[in-house]
Amino acid sequence: MQRLSLTRTDQEMIIALSGEIVMDIVLERKAELGRLVEEYDGPAVTLDLAAVTFMDSSGVGLLIGLRRLCQERAKDFRAVNPAPPIRKLFETLRLTDYFAVPQAPADLPAS
Repeated sequence: MQRLSLTRTDQEMIIALSGEIVMDIVLERKAELGRLVEEYDGPAVTLDLAAVTFMDSSGVGLLIGLRRLCQERAKDFRAVNPAPPIRKLFETLRLTDYFAVPQAPADLPAS
């Protein structure tokens, strides 16, 4: 995770992550992300994963921990815009519903 950017409103905090989410980076960023969630007073936290290129098991653990922290603080949590490899990882681990990942555009029914 080389970069982290924030957008905050009264209704949602969007945390955009980029790069690889791997063990070394998770150890560096876990406390920072937890602090952001704890300090935010709004009702929803969204992780934008559009620029995440790779995630190992420690990255998945980080997201699970953030979701749990949001639950403890009565905040909605979701992950959006996962790149195809990250979406595939979530699908393989059956975490798309757990992280409230919206369906991929190709998966949406035709109108």
